[in-house]
Amino acid sequence: MLSRVANNLYWLDRYMQRSYGLLNIISTNHNSTIDSGDYSSWESIMNSYMGFKSDKKIINYDDSLKVIEYMLFDYKNPNSLKNIVSKSRENARSVQDHISREVWLSANKYFLFINDQTTLSNFKKSDPLNFLNKLLQFNLLYYSTSDITQERGNAYCFMNVGKYFERIIQSVDFLYFKLLKLSENEKNLQEIVFWKNLLISIGGYQLYTKTYKSIFKIENIIEMILINDNFPRSVKYGVNKLKLHIKRLNTFNELKKTESFFLAEKLENNLKFNTNKILNSKGLRFFLDDLIKEINELSIKINEDYFS
Repeated sequence: MLSRVANNLYWLDRYMQRSYGLLNIISTNHNSTIDSGDYSSWESIMNSYMGFKSDKKIINYDDSLKVIEYMLFDYKNPNSLKNIVSKSRENARSVQDHISREVWLSANKYFLFINDQTTLSNFKKSDPLNFLNKLLQFNLLYYSTSDITQERGNAYCFMNVGKYFERIIQSVDFLYFKLLKLSENEKNLQEIVFWKNLLISIGGYQLYTKTYKSIFKIENIIEMILINDNFPRSVKYGVNKLKLHIKRLNTFNELKKTESFFLAEKLENNLKFNTNKILNSKGLRFFLDDLIKEINELSIKINEDYFS
């Protein structure tokens, strides 16, 4: 498979996964501000997730609707949902011969909706949470369509490498910008609403209550996000899937074990054998620093092995 095609397939699902994570963060934070009346968290999200440097002359963080509008629709913001979905659709358009017709139509339908002239005006008239849930349905439709209709070959593997790599990055970033930063505020740690919204933002609330059946504990949340085998947004789950699809790519293309595969194995082993360090919140930041370095190295090797 041509490296350009493989790269476009990879970024098709990375951008789609990025849009899904962004919508969850926006939805949960808006819900949290309604409960607490504290809008300061928007500034942190804009800085960490949007690559946006604080300028209150441009964004009034006390106006949730304006912040959400900027994050969803502002074409000048390269990390807005509108731009992310447009990039995903552009990658899908360029590889139509390698994806199912249904996958292409799903990505294109999302693009047409977010760029429709009436969508922004409808957002301003509707309840933000209902509107965000409507957008999330496009992501869920895309994932289910891809799972049902896409043949299990090279294209499918490249798409999944992109999806799970992006998901791993999101989960690690989540721990940095949400859990570690906010854990310094002991008052917030005592609030059930805080923890509930935190878990809802990554789709882990129901699993947490079923698995731990206890009050919210930082050790349990760290364990679930990093090393829970059954949580589809945990780092360990993502690494296992990433390794699986890299292995399949090597088999399909008759390649020896690539550097990407070895690094994915290394990540898997670090998560498997460093449980005590992971569950020690005082050492978590150092563990995440090393994890981020390994993820960045893996990104470089994936590019060298398959796209260069």
